[in-house]
Amino acid sequence: METSKLSWYYFYACDRIHDIIDDLYEALHKETGLPKEKLSHVEEAMEGVKAAIYQELDLIKTAVDEHENK
Repeated sequence: METSKLSWYYFYACDRIHDIIDDLYEALHKETGLPKEKLSHVEEAMEGVKAAIYQELDLIKTAVDEHENK
């Protein structure tokens, strides 16, 4: 894999992580803009966030592994 493509994978994964975190921030707030205060609501908002972030981190690891073994 060319270095520029590796860099693109880094950008792509990090950009998606930013989107995940932006979505989480929005989900942690009510439509009125006030933060959710109940633990159950916060946990609901956080569902899937770790898995989604780990998926992007795995993409980074896979890309660098492919780059090293070119």
